Amino acid sequence: PHVSVFCLSCTDVLVLFCSSDGFENYAVDRCVFNSSELNDIEFIRSNFYNKLELFRFSSSVGKFVGYTEYGVQQADYRNSQASILQQMKAQREAYCLNNIDINYQAVLTKSGECLC
Repeated sequence: PHVSVFCLSCTDVLVLFCSSDGFENYAVDRCVFNSSELNDIEFIRSNFYNKLELFRFSSSVGKFVGYTEYGVQQADYRNSQASILQQMKAQREAYCLNNIDINYQAVLTKSGECLC
């Protein structure tokens, strides 16, 4: 999608799909940013089932948050696993920081649009 240069944030999105018996389970990774500085970048992984967001990890919150009964259970389990939390917290730098530079520069060099 095209985003105006006047926007306060752009996102870099990775979507992972799995389907079984006609139902889709997928995760969307995105980076929300206002600059190329690591402190200004938020990594979010949202987990969906049939277009309904079940739970999400946000680097700003530092843990998983559930949005449905099942999602709360999944968030609680993942929050109890130190290795999972550590891996998700590292994604802000590993995934976002490597991609944000490209998108942020596109915002600065384009006269009105960026490809995010």
